[in-house]
Amino acid sequence: MNIVMYSSKDWSFNQILAYLWSFLSISAFVSIIFCNFAVKQQISIMAKLNRIRVVLAERDLNNKWLSDKLGKDPATVSKWVTNTTQPSLEALVAIANALEVPVQELVRQEEFNQQK
Repeated sequence: MNIVMYSSKDWSFNQILAYLWSFLSISAFVSIIFCNFAVKQQISIMAKLNRIRVVLAERDLNNKWLSDKLGKDPATVSKWVTNTTQPSLEALVAIANALEVPVQELVRQEEFNQQK
Protein backbone atom coordinates (compact mmCIF):
# COMPACT_ATOMS: atom_id res chain seq x y z
CA MET A 1 0.00 0.00 0.00
CA ASN A 2 1.46 3.32 -1.03
CA ILE A 3 0.76 6.37 1.05
CA VAL A 4 0.95 9.57 -0.89
CA MET A 5 0.88 12.93 0.85
CA TYR A 6 -0.98 15.68 -0.91
CA SER A 7 -0.94 19.33 -0.19
CA SER A 8 -4.22 20.75 1.04
CA LYS A 9 -4.79 22.30 -2.41
CA ASP A 10 -4.98 18.81 -3.97
CA TRP A 11 -7.72 17.55 -1.68
CA SER A 12 -11.30 17.90 -2.81
CA PHE A 13 -14.05 18.66 -0.35
CA ASN A 14 -15.44 15.12 -0.82
CA GLN A 15 -12.06 13.55 -0.03
CA ILE A 16 -11.78 15.57 3.15
CA LEU A 17 -15.27 14.49 4.17
CA ALA A 18 -14.45 10.84 3.40
CA TYR A 19 -11.28 10.93 5.53
CA LEU A 20 -13.09 12.75 8.31
CA TRP A 21 -15.92 10.20 8.20
CA SER A 22 -13.40 7.33 8.39
CA PHE A 23 -11.67 8.92 11.37
CA LEU A 24 -14.95 9.50 13.19
CA SER A 25 -16.12 5.96 12.45
CA ILE A 26 -12.93 4.48 13.88
CA SER A 27 -13.15 6.78 16.91
CA ALA A 28 -16.76 5.75 17.52
CA PHE A 29 -15.87 2.07 17.21
CA VAL A 30 -13.03 2.41 19.74
CA SER A 31 -15.33 4.32 22.11
CA ILE A 32 -18.00 1.62 21.88
CA ILE A 33 -15.49 -1.13 22.63
CA PHE A 34 -14.09 0.79 25.60
CA CYS A 35 -17.56 1.52 26.99
CA ASN A 36 -18.61 -2.14 26.60
CA PHE A 37 -15.49 -3.22 28.49
CA ALA A 38 -16.17 -0.72 31.29
CA VAL A 39 -19.81 -1.82 31.57
CA LYS A 40 -18.83 -5.50 31.67
CA GLN A 41 -16.32 -4.77 34.43
CA GLN A 42 -18.97 -2.93 36.41
CA ILE A 43 -21.48 -5.74 35.88
CA SER A 44 -18.97 -8.34 37.07
CA ILE A 45 -18.40 -6.31 40.22
CA MET A 46 -22.12 -5.79 40.76
CA ALA A 47 -22.87 -9.47 40.11
CA LYS A 48 -21.00 -10.40 43.28
CA LEU A 49 -21.88 -7.46 45.47
CA ASN A 50 -24.54 -8.75 47.85
CA ARG A 51 -24.94 -11.93 49.89
CA ILE A 52 -28.70 -11.82 50.42
CA ARG A 53 -29.21 -15.29 48.91
CA VAL A 54 -26.53 -16.79 51.16
CA VAL A 55 -27.95 -15.23 54.33
CA LEU A 56 -31.49 -16.35 53.43
CA ALA A 57 -30.25 -19.91 52.88
CA GLU A 58 -28.31 -19.90 56.16
CA ARG A 59 -31.52 -18.99 57.99
CA ASP A 60 -33.65 -21.42 55.95
CA LEU A 61 -35.75 -18.54 54.61
CA ASN A 62 -36.88 -17.73 51.06
CA ASN A 63 -37.55 -14.78 48.78
CA LYS A 64 -41.28 -14.85 49.48
CA TRP A 65 -40.69 -14.53 53.23
CA LEU A 66 -38.40 -11.55 52.64
CA SER A 67 -40.78 -9.85 50.21
CA ASP A 68 -43.66 -10.27 52.68
CA LYS A 69 -41.53 -8.98 55.57
CA LEU A 70 -40.42 -5.90 53.58
CA GLY A 71 -43.73 -5.31 51.80
CA LYS A 72 -41.93 -5.40 48.45
CA ASP A 73 -42.87 -7.04 45.18
CA PRO A 74 -41.49 -10.60 44.99
CA ALA A 75 -39.98 -9.84 41.57
CA THR A 76 -37.97 -6.97 43.08
CA VAL A 77 -36.68 -9.16 45.90
CA SER A 78 -35.82 -11.88 43.38
CA LYS A 79 -33.69 -9.39 41.43
CA TRP A 80 -31.85 -8.44 44.62
CA VAL A 81 -31.31 -12.07 45.64
CA THR A 82 -29.96 -13.03 42.20
CA ASN A 83 -27.84 -9.87 42.03
CA THR A 84 -29.59 -8.80 38.83
CA THR A 85 -30.07 -5.41 40.49
CA GLN A 86 -28.90 -4.06 43.81
CA PRO A 87 -31.13 -2.77 46.58
CA SER A 88 -30.89 0.84 47.64
CA LEU A 89 -29.06 1.58 50.87
CA GLU A 90 -32.41 2.10 52.59
CA ALA A 91 -33.64 -1.28 51.33
CA LEU A 92 -30.37 -2.96 52.34
CA VAL A 93 -30.78 -1.66 55.89
CA ALA A 94 -34.39 -2.92 55.93
CA ILE A 95 -33.21 -6.35 54.68
CA ALA A 96 -30.53 -6.47 57.38
CA ASN A 97 -33.12 -5.59 60.04
CA ALA A 98 -35.55 -8.24 58.74
CA LEU A 99 -32.80 -10.89 58.76
CA GLU A 100 -31.44 -9.60 62.09
CA VAL A 101 -27.89 -9.30 60.76
CA PRO A 102 -25.49 -6.37 60.41
CA VAL A 103 -25.54 -4.68 56.99
CA GLN A 104 -21.88 -5.68 56.55
CA GLU A 105 -22.92 -9.34 56.48
CA LEU A 106 -25.01 -8.68 53.38
CA VAL A 107 -22.18 -7.07 51.41
CA ARG A 108 -19.21 -8.88 49.85
CA GLN A 109 -16.59 -6.29 50.69
CA GLU A 110 -13.48 -8.38 50.08
CA GLU A 111 -14.51 -9.37 46.54
CA PHE A 112 -15.52 -5.80 45.73
CA ASN A 113 -12.13 -4.48 46.89
CA GLN A 114 -10.25 -7.10 44.84
CA GLN A 115 -12.14 -6.12 41.65
CA LYS A 116 -11.11 -2.46 41.87
